[in-house]
Amino acid sequence: MLKVEVISGKGRGTIAVQDIPQGTIIENAPVAAFPPDQRAVIHNTEIGEYYFVRPTEYSLEHKYVSGYFVLGLSSLSNHSEEPNARVEWHEDDLGLWAKLTALRDIRKGEEVTVFYTNIDEYPVEEFV
Repeated sequence: MLKVEVISGKGRGTIAVQDIPQGTIIENAPVAAFPPDQRAVIHNTEIGEYYFVRPTEYSLEHKYVSGYFVLGLSSLSNHSEEPNARVEWHEDDLGLWAKLTALRDIRKGEEVTVFYTNIDEYPVEEFV
């Protein structure tokens, strides 16, 4: 359902390769977690652009939370203030998973975007 392309002004991003109806599970990807004390180190590396924080754990007052690498294409979805998809977290016997779900109909060729919970940690110029 997704392909990776270079998005002008953003770098890599995910593009729908077919129409995706609202509510569709676009991807269900396994997740690797790392502890809060490693998050600060990882954030300042090249791979720091590709980790997530869980909204239920993160707030402006409490940034000492775990980080998560989503091992799928959804980790390349760019931020939007009005995203067309969201990441839902769930756990089963195999571990933690990140389910990327369409919030609205997404057209073939459209960029698939999510809202970054920790957007306050990114330089503003990255999202212009």
